[in-house]
Order: sequence, then C-alpha cells, then structure tokens
Amino acid sequence: MAGWDLDPQGIQGVLKTTGEFAGKIETHTKAYGDHLQSAATSAGTITAEGGGQGGEKAAGGLVALALSQFSEHTINDLKFIAMRAGKSLNGAVDATTAYTNGDLEMAAEAQRKALGAVDVDPSKPGAQQA
Repeated sequence: MAGWDLDPQGIQGVLKTTGEFAGKIETHTKAYGDHLQSAATSAGTITAEGGGQGGEKAAGGLVALALSQFSEHTINDLKFIAMRAGKSLNGAVDATTAYTNGDLEMAAEAQRKALGAVDVDPSKPGAQQA
C-alpha cells in the first residue's frame, strides 16, 4: 500500500456531502412508497372479477395489484442501495482513520471489508439490516 497518498481533509468533505445525501435515502424511499400507493389508489378499479358490487367501489384493481407486486420486487433493491452506501461510507471513514494513524495494513483491510457483499435477506444469519 506504499502507493497511498490520501488527503484526509478532502476525504472528510466528500464523506460529509455523501453522508448528507445518503441520509436522504430514507425520505426518498418513503416518498417512493407513498407515490406508489397513491398511484395504485388512483389507477381505477378494473378488476378481473368486474369491479365492486352493489354500486360499491372496488377495493383495488389490476393496476393496483401490479404496482404492489412491483413494489415487493424493488424493496430489496432500495434496501441494498441504503446498506451499500452506509457500508461504503463507514469503510471510507475506517480506512482514512487507519491511514491517518499510520496503519496502512488496517487501512487496506477496512477498504477490503467496505467492498464486501451486502446481504439484505433478514432471514439469513449475519445479514445487515437497513
């Protein structure tokens, strides 16, 4: 790791900016869910069964079902993005701290760990939580 030439102050600025943006991921994820729910509610009530009975509005429709299924399939992607951002930021902090303290081996190890896989499956032992 003799080729390392880091600017800790510059890294700190980048981490601050990146951390502020990453902190907004939760807000954007909530808005994403709210918008999908609103779209599903507003999409109409065409159903395979022909709609509500007795003049009642149907509870949902095919579009609402499709949006629900889409949401279920994309939620792990959103969790992955948040977890990857957090792991990357923490790894950069750990590596920079080790570098600043003169421990290049520890810096390299922190960098290696930050690049490791992220597992969003909560049923697996050792899986990270969003």
